[in-house]
Amino acid sequence: MTVSAQTPERRLLFATAIYGALSIALVVVDWEGDGNEWHLVEVIAGYVITMWATHTYAALVTTGELRRWSDVARHEFPVAAAGLPALAIAVIGQALSWKQEETADLALIACAVTLVAIQVKLVRQLGRGRNRVISTVAVDMLLAAIIVTLHITI
Repeated sequence: MTVSAQTPERRLLFATAIYGALSIALVVVDWEGDGNEWHLVEVIAGYVITMWATHTYAALVTTGELRRWSDVARHEFPVAAAGLPALAIAVIGQALSWKQEETADLALIACAVTLVAIQVKLVRQLGRGRNRVISTVAVDMLLAAIIVTLHITI
């Protein structure tokens, strides 16, 4: 499938999923343990729900069409779904009594894996052009460097 063959709506779904994964990564980077054992889970879950709700609301009010809320929420789910692997890691870490900092590191890795998986699917649908793969890898490395730097310094 070529870029021109993809609908703008489909590309937007990929964009929101990528945005969701990066946003959750930044939430994890900014998270600070405060003694509340469930804090990381709460922060990630709260942000996932907030992103999904705000995207759903924005989609409802900007289309000018009268649609059911549940249909719009289903359509906007990729932004929330991108955060679910990090949330799952946080819940598992809490259930297994992992150290909070290690759990946060693993949640951040889950965000990176999610981001790469989304982009691999997108690049495959766009075609496997060498320039496209190189530019995607370069941008991923830049974003990873920024996020890791923030994680280390914050």
